[in-house]
Amino acid sequence: MRSPTLKVILVIAVLLAAAAGAVVHVLSSDTIYPGVRSGGVDLSGLTKTEAAAKLAPEATTLSERKVTLSYAGERFETSFAGIGGKVDVQASAQAAYLVGRQGSILRKLTAILRARKNGVSIPTIYAFDKGTALAFVKKAASRIDRQPVNATLQVDGDTISATPDKPGLKLDTSKSLALLMRAANAGATEVQLSVGTDEPTVKAADLKQIEGLLASYSTRYHPSQRDRSHNLRVACRGVNGTLVKAGEVFSYNKEVGPRLEKFGFREALMFVDGQVEPGMGGGVCQVSTTLYNAALLADMKILRRQHHSRPVVYAPVGRDATVAYPALDLRFRNTSSAPIYIQASVGSNTVDMRIFGAVRDKHDVSLTSAGHQVIGAGVKKVTEGTIVDGKPVVNKPGRSGHRVSTYRVVKDGGGVVRRELISSDYYAPEARLVVTPKSKPEADPLAAEGQ
Repeated sequence: MRSPTLKVILVIAVLLAAAAGAVVHVLSSDTIYPGVRSGGVDLSGLTKTEAAAKLAPEATTLSERKVTLSYAGERFETSFAGIGGKVDVQASAQAAYLVGRQGSILRKLTAILRARKNGVSIPTIYAFDKGTALAFVKKAASRIDRQPVNATLQVDGDTISATPDKPGLKLDTSKSLALLMRAANAGATEVQLSVGTDEPTVKAADLKQIEGLLASYSTRYHPSQRDRSHNLRVACRGVNGTLVKAGEVFSYNKEVGPRLEKFGFREALMFVDGQVEPGMGGGVCQVSTTLYNAALLADMKILRRQHHSRPVVYAPVGRDATVAYPALDLRFRNTSSAPIYIQASVGSNTVDMRIFGAVRDKHDVSLTSAGHQVIGAGVKKVTEGTIVDGKPVVNKPGRSGHRVSTYRVVKDGGGVVRRELISSDYYAPEARLVVTPKSKPEADPLAAEGQ
């Protein structure tokens, strides 16, 4: 006869086996557990495929739900579909199916019991066409973004003052897009856009040390050359208002940018391989040359400068500065103790550069040339009909070459404190080309007599 204790043990074993079997049965189910909902839709007892099919009709309604993007009173209303959003029914069904199927056995059973007793609502999962969403965010940016306003220097006689600067606004499109998607997946209908401050490059505080004129220089141009005159104004706009802090480097190409039609430049006469031909941005070298001379007179350190292939009419020989984006640049360092401010303008027939800075940095500076040699052009004769680069050679007037050195002289109290060599330039001559006719062959006397 079995003892009572053995009977109890057997009963407990049977009950545990039954419980284990029940747990195994529950955990091995291939359907969504009771009480699980997605986007308000009850998915209890459905397979993932059935759940996705049941969510499909609701997906359209949910995608048409309104969403508002906002910032500082600006509101942009649309639907989730309007920002490229749609309900991802497969992902939503998968999320519902995973309830009670993650973690330890105890965690799984707890989740299953909680869903059965109280219900569990899974957020709807959205998929986004990022291109559509980004286009909408950028449209919002076009109404929010505000360009910063630089402080400018106002000169009235001997009085110098600064206009106030004003920060701009810049919508962070990538961050705003991430916030939008996160809010949509959380079921939110309002999204605060991420907007940052766009600081001006020149602030009024930067101009406090600007006290007076350090140097100025002007070159003359012909206003009748309209396209070239237009390019002068475009290039001056790029340079005008530039602040160069003490120790910083000014780059002409950086400030003026590529000489392209979309940036306002036109075709005008310029030097191309030593010849005067139409080219995009013709005239920008006159602006760089004018600034080069002003920088020399302001006692700036020239870091990069290249002379033209031939002298120019608007500056002394050895005092020109050619530029070509991006290969040839004019660069100088502000070696003064304070920031400098560049004013560039085009008058009725002059290009004008003025460099302002601290009064203590103003020096008595002059420029002089030495050893200027004019090199004869020479003459080159070719026979009529000569072909070079696929073209017949024609008469050319040629031009003289030049060799010259440029010095900067700095004085203090009338005495020279510094005399420095700035450049030693060589402009190659071009030979005068003379085309001579072909000589006719001499007549054969025997042939003339019929021999």
